Amino acid sequence: PLRRLRLRASAAAPPATKQRVAVLGASGYTGAELVRILLQHPFVEIAALTANSQAGQPFSAVFPQFATQKSLPDLITMDDVDYDDVDVVFACLPHAKTQETVKELPENVKVIDLSADFRLADVDTYEEWYGKPHVAVELQKEAVYGLTEVARGDIAEARLVANPGCYPTASQLPLIPLLKEGLIKADDIIIDAKSGTTGAGRAPQQGTLFCE
Repeated sequence: PLRRLRLRASAAAPPATKQRVAVLGASGYTGAELVRILLQHPFVEIAALTANSQAGQPFSAVFPQFATQKSLPDLITMDDVDYDDVDVVFACLPHAKTQETVKELPENVKVIDLSADFRLADVDTYEEWYGKPHVAVELQKEAVYGLTEVARGDIAEARLVANPGCYPTASQLPLIPLLKEGLIKADDIIIDAKSGTTGAGRAPQQGTLFCE
């Protein structure tokens, strides 16, 4: 079930200084796209990029399209991140791995999670769909569902933001105003959505090989 979201009209003011960002799990497709976006943000400085299996390599060794971005730090392990030098962490880690990682992070760091680990307010529902119990229940209670068009004010104040996935975002943006105005019934909605194979992640799997 979706958490109840409150609409706030005011937007947060931009920070006075650049926010230093760490991207955990930067070697996947999500991490690469995130880095591309962050490089264009005027109030962001990328302080750390992690990829445990490729630590020590430049980011461009994994994604050659970033070869001209000389300001990017080399890849390091998550254990080597200096969180005293980080304002915001983007977690681009696999489902279930994120909760284990985030609960060990210092409380002064803001976290934006791009996995599904904190999207469902009901931890029993999470276990039903993902096949294992949630291991950061207390953190789940404070997580804000990060659909910016609906919860911008809450997101600005939150320490932990659960970034919605592609399907939920595309589905909810048109549905929320219709439901709010009582124009459709909530118990009879069908969403037919499709994705390319990149949605399954970068690791090779038999089910996503075109020859299979």
